[in-house]
Amino acid sequence: MNNVDIYYSQTCDLCTEAILFFYRRGVTFTAYAIEYDEDSDTFIDSETTREMYRRCGGEVEFVPQIFIGQRYIGGWRKLESLIESGEIDRLLN
Repeated sequence: MNNVDIYYSQTCDLCTEAILFFYRRGVTFTAYAIEYDEDSDTFIDSETTREMYRRCGGEVEFVPQIFIGQRYIGGWRKLESLIESGEIDRLLN
């Protein structure tokens, strides 16, 4: 089974949906917390935030950011379409 990495914020409902999806499926994943500053409407600079940007190919404006193996999935909406099409099963195995 491919490794799953999720960059998330505790204030993000769609992050919770993504995490719960993998948890309910019994998929082992690694979750990386990204801190968000609501006042400045930006992610707080940290080693984890910089790593997320690097893996995404540049700055992103939302979380979750999801990776399955080496494949960059993107956010919840892209994950949701993979779930609905059934392609998620192929990617996880």
